[in-house]
Amino acid sequence: MHEVTGRGDSVREKLELKLKFHQGTHTNMSVASSTLSCAFPAKQTSEDTFVSTMLQWLRYIFLTPCPQRAILFFVDVVLLVFLFVFAATKLWKRSTFNGGSTTDLSRPFIRRNRPVFSITILFKLTITVVVVLAILYTVASVLTFRSSSMAPWKQVDEVFWLVQAITHVVLALFIIQEKRFQAVAHPLSVRVYWIVSFFVILLFTVSAVIRLVSVDVDEAFGFGVDEVASFISFPLSLFLLAVAVEGSTGVVLATEETRPLVDGEAKLHDGSERKSEVTGFASASILSKASWIWINPLLSKGYKSVLKIDDIPTLSPEHRAERMSSIFESKWPISNETLKHPVGMTLLRCFWKELAFNAVLAIIRLCVMFVGPVLIQSFVDFTSGKRSSEYEGYYLVLILLVAKFIEVMATHHFNFQAQKLGMLIRSTLISSLYRKGLKLSFSARQDHGIGTIVNYMAVDTQQLSDMMLQLHALWMMPLQIGIGLVLLYNCLGASVIGAFLALLAVFVYSMIANRRNYKFQQKLMVSRDSKMKAVNEMLSYMRVIKFQAWEEHFNQRILGFRETEYGWLSKLLFSICGTIVVLWSTPLLVSTLTFGTAILLGVQLDAGTVFTTTALIRLLQEPIRTFPQSMISLSQARISLERLDRFMLSGELSNDSVEREEGCGGETAVEIIHGTFSWDDGNTQQDLKNINLKVKKGELTAIVGTVGSGKSSLLASILGEMHKISGKV
Repeated sequence: MHEVTGRGDSVREKLELKLKFHQGTHTNMSVASSTLSCAFPAKQTSEDTFVSTMLQWLRYIFLTPCPQRAILFFVDVVLLVFLFVFAATKLWKRSTFNGGSTTDLSRPFIRRNRPVFSITILFKLTITVVVVLAILYTVASVLTFRSSSMAPWKQVDEVFWLVQAITHVVLALFIIQEKRFQAVAHPLSVRVYWIVSFFVILLFTVSAVIRLVSVDVDEAFGFGVDEVASFISFPLSLFLLAVAVEGSTGVVLATEETRPLVDGEAKLHDGSERKSEVTGFASASILSKASWIWINPLLSKGYKSVLKIDDIPTLSPEHRAERMSSIFESKWPISNETLKHPVGMTLLRCFWKELAFNAVLAIIRLCVMFVGPVLIQSFVDFTSGKRSSEYEGYYLVLILLVAKFIEVMATHHFNFQAQKLGMLIRSTLISSLYRKGLKLSFSARQDHGIGTIVNYMAVDTQQLSDMMLQLHALWMMPLQIGIGLVLLYNCLGASVIGAFLALLAVFVYSMIANRRNYKFQQKLMVSRDSKMKAVNEMLSYMRVIKFQAWEEHFNQRILGFRETEYGWLSKLLFSICGTIVVLWSTPLLVSTLTFGTAILLGVQLDAGTVFTTTALIRLLQEPIRTFPQSMISLSQARISLERLDRFMLSGELSNDSVEREEGCGGETAVEIIHGTFSWDDGNTQQDLKNINLKVKKGELTAIVGTVGSGKSSLLASILGEMHKISGKV
């Protein structure tokens, strides 16, 4: 590594000279992304367009090491200043105030000391990764300082690597302090630093790859300090990104944080269950989860014989419905919070980590999916004999292999995590809706019948579960299409205007169709609730219907509701089919307009350009085709959330309507003293007034009266199902 650095000056000078060889749009990208100096882009002439100027500056900012170093240098300095001020403030308070151990000022830097704790493999891996990065940047700093060049960009290198090394040494010491003070979560500033540094190091790695592939260098050029440091630090920063998203330090406290969230949760995973009866996902390592090794025993058993219900392992305790429902209740907005969508906000509070992890997977997939089309031109040049080095073919194949491997892993994990999150949301909502249904007041039961509640638990929760697969496509689609259009512009220039206009027209049509589908979906859910309500009423009063021979009347009534539901369902499906046909035809339209515009403008179409353009248009097919389904899922999820919000905010039975006392003198079983009750929660009408009743234990008591005299209401008041205005029960 020392030898490589020693000849880095001459190599960089040769590199700057050989960059002038490249011409055209492809060459401009290579030059911008391969420049190692800190010189700003050349001043644009009057003939250059505003778009080309902006693209050149964007290439300089995002694909040149110098501005990347500046960004990461700024982030390092901000973190160091924050940690220094934080530590100095704590030390000053401790030295100024000599309070006892019970004062707030005597607390440690991070949290109070805990008597019992343990560290997991996560803590050990985190400190190891930070130490390795500190050593890496220290070596890079030493090698850079030993160089004899006095170029300005070389001095920037020296300061940058030194600050990087100091920052990671401070982080290593800080993590050790987290163990000392038994912190269970990393501070927000450290987590934000790891997230930002990952994306900057990702830019480092991308620009290093482009330099190695796209720049014409001789055999004297090898891996420099920039390239080696980028390739080594990228997987380590990816691990720190996962740690930042998770937030846990790996320090486990044996105190209230580790108690079961639900009282009965300890019984769910006690010694009565063997380890083999719980899914292997619960205790699988990171490598096992990454490669799905944990499911191999179940697949092997299913291959040998038919699986029975006893062969299926149970869920891990952290994923069971009891715990998820309890978490949902604990995250529910308090009384002084006014939220428009409390169910959606509560779900976001419960599952924001899973949503963020899925977003990271989607971003990683987006970053690597365009590697193939970008490398097509390099492959065509290589096969035609335009080689920058004898090892260029190996570089291209290796980069393509790694990119496709990362894309496949990110795609499969994204689908798995999205489906797992959807099932967790469904089990959480079903349990919470069932508990809510047991506490509904009489007025709320008039608005939410049994059939409607069944629809909430079966239909609406399933639509929210299905939405998890389509959620990230809504915000990823503009990014994916934007990147595709930029790459098309680099290949065909102004011919991309035809593709842009075609996509714009399709998106306008999609928005109009989505509003129409949203209206049809609302009408469909209303008609479905009406049908279910009528069916439940008929089943509840079947004896009276048969006695009065009203079967045909109620049959026609239910068939009428079914016809209405069928009508709205037909309109919705026809609208969806029309949207799908239009959007699946979009790639053909985009290809035709793009190549037609290129021919009209006289753009030269060689093999590399045609192959690259075709590959990019094929990549644009996915967001275009999934966009209608994502919009449909979004509209259905919005309707379901509105329905669930109304149900979860409906009135509940009062817990203090009935006082339950042990003993009651040994004789009294039920007693009502001056009771006044109402079926209306608003206290507008008194259905039972001045009720005094006493039933002794062992007595045979009968309530006799005419129809409508209040016999059932009296029993409901004893059970606490009526609103108590006054008195005592």
